[in-house]
Amino acid sequence: MAILDYDGTLAPIASSPDLAVLAPTVRATLSRLARSKRARLAILSGRALADVRRRVGLDAVVYGGCHGLEIEGRGLRFRHPRVRPLRVAAVGRALRVGAADIPGAHVEFKRLCVSMHYRNVAPSHRQDVHQLVTRIARGAPDLTVVGGRKVFDFVPRVGWTKGEAARWIVHHERTLPPGRTVVLYAGDDLTDETAFEALRDRGVTVRVGPRRGGAEYWVDGVAQMHHLLRWIVRKVD
Repeated sequence: MAILDYDGTLAPIASSPDLAVLAPTVRATLSRLARSKRARLAILSGRALADVRRRVGLDAVVYGGCHGLEIEGRGLRFRHPRVRPLRVAAVGRALRVGAADIPGAHVEFKRLCVSMHYRNVAPSHRQDVHQLVTRIARGAPDLTVVGGRKVFDFVPRVGWTKGEAARWIVHHERTLPPGRTVVLYAGDDLTDETAFEALRDRGVTVRVGPRRGGAEYWVDGVAQMHHLLRWIVRKVD
Protein backbone atom coordinates (compact mmCIF):
# COMPACT_ATOMS: atom_id res chain seq x y z
CA MET A 1 0.00 0.00 0.00
CA ALA A 2 1.34 3.42 -0.94
CA ILE A 3 0.44 6.47 1.17
CA LEU A 4 1.69 9.66 -0.44
CA ASP A 5 1.75 13.34 0.40
CA TYR A 6 0.68 15.73 -2.39
CA ASP A 7 2.68 18.98 -2.39
CA GLY A 8 6.39 18.45 -2.90
CA THR A 9 5.97 14.69 -3.27
CA LEU A 10 3.64 14.33 -6.27
CA ALA A 11 3.40 17.95 -7.42
CA PRO A 12 6.27 20.46 -7.31
CA ILE A 13 6.08 23.27 -4.77
CA ALA A 14 4.67 26.33 -6.57
CA SER A 15 4.60 30.06 -5.89
CA SER A 16 0.94 29.69 -4.91
CA PRO A 17 -0.91 26.65 -3.49
CA ASP A 18 -3.36 26.89 -6.39
CA LEU A 19 -0.53 26.34 -8.90
CA ALA A 20 0.67 22.99 -7.50
CA VAL A 21 -0.72 20.59 -10.10
CA LEU A 22 -0.01 16.99 -11.06
CA ALA A 23 1.84 16.41 -14.30
CA PRO A 24 -0.18 14.19 -16.69
CA THR A 25 2.54 11.53 -16.52
CA VAL A 26 2.35 11.42 -12.71
CA ARG A 27 -1.45 11.14 -12.79
CA ALA A 28 -1.17 8.30 -15.31
CA THR A 29 1.23 6.43 -13.01
CA LEU A 30 -1.05 6.97 -10.00
CA SER A 31 -4.00 5.73 -12.04
CA ARG A 32 -2.19 2.50 -12.90
CA LEU A 33 -1.24 2.02 -9.24
CA ALA A 34 -4.82 2.65 -8.07
CA ARG A 35 -6.22 0.14 -10.58
CA SER A 36 -3.76 -2.61 -9.70
CA LYS A 37 -5.21 -5.64 -7.93
CA ARG A 38 -1.97 -6.01 -5.99
CA ALA A 39 -1.73 -2.46 -4.62
CA ARG A 40 -3.74 0.23 -2.86
CA LEU A 41 -3.19 3.98 -3.02
CA ALA A 42 -3.88 6.73 -0.48
CA ILE A 43 -3.13 10.45 -0.75
CA LEU A 44 -2.71 12.09 2.67
CA SER A 45 -2.38 15.87 2.55
CA GLY A 46 -2.56 19.03 4.58
CA ARG A 47 -4.93 20.35 1.92
CA ALA A 48 -8.69 20.25 2.38
CA LEU A 49 -10.19 16.89 1.50
CA ALA A 50 -12.25 18.24 -1.42
CA ASP A 51 -9.21 20.11 -2.76
CA VAL A 52 -6.84 17.13 -2.82
CA ARG A 53 -9.56 14.86 -4.25
CA ARG A 54 -10.21 17.35 -7.06
CA ARG A 55 -6.51 17.78 -7.86
CA VAL A 56 -5.79 14.05 -8.06
CA GLY A 57 -9.11 13.20 -9.67
CA LEU A 58 -8.90 9.41 -9.49
CA ASP A 59 -11.33 6.80 -8.25
CA ALA A 60 -10.29 3.80 -6.15
CA VAL A 61 -8.09 6.06 -3.98
CA VAL A 62 -8.31 6.80 -0.25
CA TYR A 63 -8.04 10.56 0.29
CA GLY A 64 -7.05 12.21 3.56
CA GLY A 65 -7.39 15.97 4.03
CA CYS A 66 -6.40 18.43 6.76
CA HIS A 67 -3.52 16.19 7.88
CA GLY A 68 -5.87 13.21 8.07
CA LEU A 69 -8.60 14.78 10.18
CA GLU A 70 -10.98 13.77 7.38
CA ILE A 71 -10.63 10.60 5.28
CA GLU A 72 -12.80 9.24 2.45
CA GLY A 73 -12.55 6.74 -0.38
CA ARG A 74 -12.78 3.04 -1.17
CA GLY A 75 -15.68 2.69 1.25
CA LEU A 76 -13.88 4.42 4.11
CA ARG A 77 -15.22 7.52 5.81
CA PHE A 78 -13.79 9.27 8.86
CA ARG A 79 -13.94 12.70 10.44
CA HIS A 80 -12.34 13.25 13.80
CA PRO A 81 -15.23 13.54 16.27
CA ARG A 82 -13.58 16.18 18.46
CA VAL A 83 -13.02 18.76 15.74
CA ARG A 84 -15.18 21.90 16.07
CA PRO A 85 -15.39 23.55 12.63
CA LEU A 86 -17.02 26.71 14.00
CA ARG A 87 -14.06 27.23 16.33
CA VAL A 88 -11.62 26.74 13.45
CA ALA A 89 -13.58 29.25 11.37
CA ALA A 90 -13.41 31.85 14.15
CA VAL A 91 -9.62 31.54 14.32
CA GLY A 92 -9.50 31.79 10.53
CA ARG A 93 -11.45 35.05 10.58
CA ALA A 94 -9.04 36.52 13.14
CA LEU A 95 -6.09 35.47 10.99
CA ARG A 96 -7.64 37.01 7.90
CA VAL A 97 -8.16 40.34 9.64
CA GLY A 98 -4.51 40.45 10.73
CA ALA A 99 -3.19 39.21 7.37
CA ALA A 100 -4.90 42.07 5.55
CA ASP A 101 -2.05 44.32 6.73
CA ILE A 102 0.73 41.96 5.53
CA PRO A 103 1.40 42.18 1.77
CA GLY A 104 1.51 38.73 0.17
CA ALA A 105 -0.01 36.86 3.12
CA HIS A 106 -2.87 34.50 2.34
CA VAL A 107 -5.26 32.75 4.72
CA GLU A 108 -6.86 29.52 3.47
CA PHE A 109 -9.93 28.03 5.15
CA LYS A 110 -10.03 24.22 4.99
CA ARG A 111 -13.11 23.60 7.18
CA LEU A 112 -11.29 21.44 9.74
CA CYS A 113 -8.13 23.53 9.88
CA VAL A 114 -6.90 26.87 8.57
CA SER A 115 -3.59 27.84 6.95
CA MET A 116 -1.54 31.03 6.99
CA HIS A 117 0.57 31.06 3.81
CA TYR A 118 3.53 33.41 3.62
CA ARG A 119 5.58 32.18 0.65
CA ASN A 120 4.80 35.45 -1.17
CA VAL A 121 5.57 37.67 1.82
CA ALA A 122 8.74 39.73 1.49
CA PRO A 123 11.50 38.93 4.02
CA SER A 124 11.01 42.35 5.55
CA HIS A 125 7.46 41.36 6.56
CA ARG A 126 8.12 37.79 7.73
CA GLN A 127 8.40 38.93 11.33
CA ASP A 128 4.90 40.40 11.03
CA VAL A 129 3.64 36.95 10.06
CA HIS A 130 5.31 35.31 13.05
CA GLN A 131 3.93 37.93 15.41
CA LEU A 132 0.41 37.50 14.05
CA VAL A 133 0.55 33.71 14.29
CA THR A 134 1.94 33.90 17.83
CA ARG A 135 -0.77 36.34 18.93
CA ILE A 136 -3.62 34.29 17.47
CA ALA A 137 -2.18 31.05 18.87
CA ARG A 138 -2.11 32.50 22.40
CA GLY A 139 -5.85 33.08 22.17
CA ALA A 140 -6.57 29.63 20.75
CA PRO A 141 -5.16 27.03 23.16
CA ASP A 142 -7.52 24.42 21.68
CA LEU A 143 -5.62 24.62 18.37
CA THR A 144 -1.98 23.80 17.70
CA VAL A 145 0.25 25.51 15.14
CA VAL A 146 2.01 23.19 12.72
CA GLY A 147 4.81 24.70 10.65
CA GLY A 148 5.38 23.67 7.05
CA ARG A 149 6.89 25.03 3.83
CA LYS A 150 6.27 28.74 4.36
CA VAL A 151 2.90 27.99 5.93
CA PHE A 152 1.50 27.78 9.44
CA ASP A 153 -1.46 25.42 9.90
CA PHE A 154 -3.83 25.92 12.81
CA VAL A 155 -5.01 22.38 13.58
CA PRO A 156 -7.41 21.25 16.34
CA ARG A 157 -5.47 19.95 19.33
CA VAL A 158 -7.06 16.50 19.34
CA GLY A 159 -4.00 14.24 19.40
CA TRP A 160 -4.25 13.39 15.71
CA THR A 161 -1.46 13.69 13.14
CA LYS A 162 -0.55 12.23 9.77
CA GLY A 163 1.00 9.37 11.73
CA GLU A 164 -2.29 8.38 13.38
CA ALA A 165 -4.12 8.94 10.09
CA ALA A 166 -1.71 6.69 8.16
CA ARG A 167 -2.10 3.89 10.71
CA TRP A 168 -5.90 4.31 10.61
CA ILE A 169 -5.92 3.94 6.83
CA VAL A 170 -3.74 0.82 6.91
CA HIS A 171 -5.86 -0.74 9.65
CA HIS A 172 -9.21 -0.04 7.97
CA GLU A 173 -8.30 -0.84 4.37
CA ARG A 174 -9.90 -4.28 4.44
CA THR A 175 -9.43 -4.98 0.73
CA LEU A 176 -5.65 -5.26 0.87
CA PRO A 177 -4.39 -8.22 -1.16
CA PRO A 178 -3.78 -11.43 0.84
CA GLY A 179 -0.28 -12.17 2.09
CA ARG A 180 2.35 -9.85 3.47
CA THR A 181 1.48 -6.20 2.83
CA VAL A 182 4.27 -3.66 2.40
CA VAL A 183 3.35 -0.09 3.33
CA LEU A 184 5.19 2.76 1.59
CA TYR A 185 4.88 6.28 2.97
CA ALA A 186 6.45 9.21 1.13
CA GLY A 187 6.40 12.88 2.08
CA ASP A 188 8.50 16.01 2.00
CA ASP A 189 7.41 18.19 4.91
CA LEU A 190 7.76 18.43 8.68
CA THR A 191 4.18 17.19 9.08
CA ASP A 192 5.22 13.89 7.48
CA GLU A 193 7.67 13.18 10.28
CA THR A 194 4.86 11.84 12.46
CA ALA A 195 4.06 9.27 9.77
CA PHE A 196 7.72 8.32 9.39
CA GLU A 197 7.81 7.64 13.11
CA ALA A 198 4.45 5.83 13.24
CA LEU A 199 5.41 3.49 10.39
CA ARG A 200 9.07 3.07 11.33
CA ASP A 201 8.73 -0.66 12.06
CA ARG A 202 5.74 -1.31 9.80
CA GLY A 203 6.69 0.02 6.40
CA VAL A 204 9.11 1.78 4.07
CA THR A 205 9.42 5.54 4.63
CA VAL A 206 10.78 7.93 2.02
CA ARG A 207 11.60 11.62 2.37
CA VAL A 208 11.31 13.61 -0.81
CA GLY A 209 13.93 16.36 -0.90
CA PRO A 210 16.95 17.07 1.32
CA ARG A 211 17.91 14.08 3.41
CA ARG A 212 16.93 14.85 6.98
CA GLY A 213 14.47 13.71 9.57
CA GLY A 214 13.21 10.24 10.41
CA ALA A 215 12.60 8.62 7.02
CA GLU A 216 14.48 5.43 6.21
CA TYR A 217 15.17 6.42 2.59
CA TRP A 218 15.19 9.59 0.52
CA VAL A 219 14.90 10.80 -3.07
CA ASP A 220 15.93 14.16 -4.49
CA GLY A 221 12.54 15.44 -5.58
CA VAL A 222 9.26 14.89 -7.40
CA ALA A 223 10.95 13.51 -10.54
CA GLN A 224 12.79 10.80 -8.59
CA MET A 225 9.65 10.00 -6.62
CA HIS A 226 7.79 9.50 -9.91
CA HIS A 227 10.60 7.23 -11.09
CA LEU A 228 10.16 5.14 -7.92
CA LEU A 229 6.39 4.95 -8.43
CA ARG A 230 6.82 3.81 -12.04
CA TRP A 231 9.15 1.06 -10.79
CA ILE A 232 6.53 -0.03 -8.25
CA VAL A 233 3.82 -0.08 -10.90
CA ARG A 234 5.92 -2.36 -13.09
CA LYS A 235 6.33 -4.74 -10.14
CA VAL A 236 2.65 -4.93 -9.22
CA ASP A 237 1.10 -4.94 -12.72
